[in-house]
Amino acid sequence: MMSSAGKPSFAGRVRWRCLIVAALLAVVTPACRADGPWSASVGVTTDYVLRGVSQSYGGAALQGAVNYQSLAGWFAGAWASNVDPYPFYANAAEVNLYAGYDWALGRDWSARASLTHYLYALDPRRRPYDYDEVSLTVGYQDRLAATISYQPNSIRYATLGYRRNKPSSSYELSGRWPLRWSLSVTGGVGYYDLTHLYGVGYWSGSVGVGYTRGHLELGVTRFFSDDTVYRLFDEGTADGRTVATALWHF
Repeated sequence: MMSSAGKPSFAGRVRWRCLIVAALLAVVTPACRADGPWSASVGVTTDYVLRGVSQSYGGAALQGAVNYQSLAGWFAGAWASNVDPYPFYANAAEVNLYAGYDWALGRDWSARASLTHYLYALDPRRRPYDYDEVSLTVGYQDRLAATISYQPNSIRYATLGYRRNKPSSSYELSGRWPLRWSLSVTGGVGYYDLTHLYGVGYWSGSVGVGYTRGHLELGVTRFFSDDTVYRLFDEGTADGRTVATALWHF
């Protein structure tokens, strides 16, 4: 159902979200096991933010994941979320299919290499937006991680227009410092190079507080980014937004 302004009505958007929620639960539930190589999670966030840009137009998102981890270090899985990607009011489901390998670099250091395919299901937009990403992460214990990612076939829509099959890259540093009472301080910063897409790059980051107890993980995060994000994505920028997230691990 469409409103008089040509945008989906509230009831229409709720209906889309219900369908996406059902799909997420159908994916996650079969893999929920108490132990073993399989793991899963279901969560909700007040805003799905990726690299300084809201993927849900400032709205809530239900997210689910299922993952397989072998003793040898190989892993594979799927992660999904409802999205309203730019341009807005394009209700869809983002599904990330990934695989990779973990290995130790000593007692405290580790590394991870992964390949992820980002695909958009139930997407009413006429142009394709699926793309791939190769990432390498080096981590220190569970407190610090540095990641370099390369997208050989990036596809974006911004105020400067639609671009596809152009390379882009990202450089991210994230950290977590445990406190008392199961609390922790979290933070991260990243630079995203869109030179081949739009001739620019931008910075984005976040600071937050997390709480973990048993299977439950809660967090409140404040996002910030430079003016380039607003120039590219208008109201899609997450600069200045505070986001609450709840996650249940199986």
